[in-house]
Amino acid sequence: MAHSRKGAGQSLSVNRVVPLVFLAVALATVLMLPALHAGCGEADTPAPPAEVEKPPPGDIPGLSADQSRAVAEYGYPDHFFISVDPYSSDRVERWTYFRLGQALDFDNGRLFGKEPVDDQSSQYPPTRLHPQDFDNTMTPAEATSLLGEPLFTHETSDSLMPENTILVYETAVLLFRGEKLMGVDTQVKPPALPAP
Repeated sequence: MAHSRKGAGQSLSVNRVVPLVFLAVALATVLMLPALHAGCGEADTPAPPAEVEKPPPGDIPGLSADQSRAVAEYGYPDHFFISVDPYSSDRVERWTYFRLGQALDFDNGRLFGKEPVDDQSSQYPPTRLHPQDFDNTMTPAEATSLLGEPLFTHETSDSLMPENTILVYETAVLLFRGEKLMGVDTQVKPPALPAP
């Protein structure tokens, strides 16, 4: 009887040990799979080299990254036009470079197009103003503080649009709806005013 108990005890021990051995082997296999996979068949391919780009210029306050890059590459535009949607405040800009024969178009600061332009620098000498001088929140009083007294002011209204104010300065024409800036154009010829 003692023998059968010993055999039964051994059998019981083996029954307990076998599942533990299988569990240990399974766990080791799972842990080794990445190492086994890396060594089998295909070698790891190196990542393609990144395109070499110029380091981005420092951001210019009031300009987007695309606009800052344009200034770093071409300088400030000879002239610019800004249109601001009075409801969404979306801002579309066209920067004209007569010396380069091209204009850059920006939508909320993001460059979205280039277009050839004729050189009109003899008619419109480069402006000393910068696009970031005209924040979307600029008021007519702030515009006058920046540009001096307007040469004249014109109120407009029609059945389709609320009242707008056009302020004509020597260096720019600005359009306001109430106190909201809606447009700026620096490519202007101030009208000849009659002598006083």
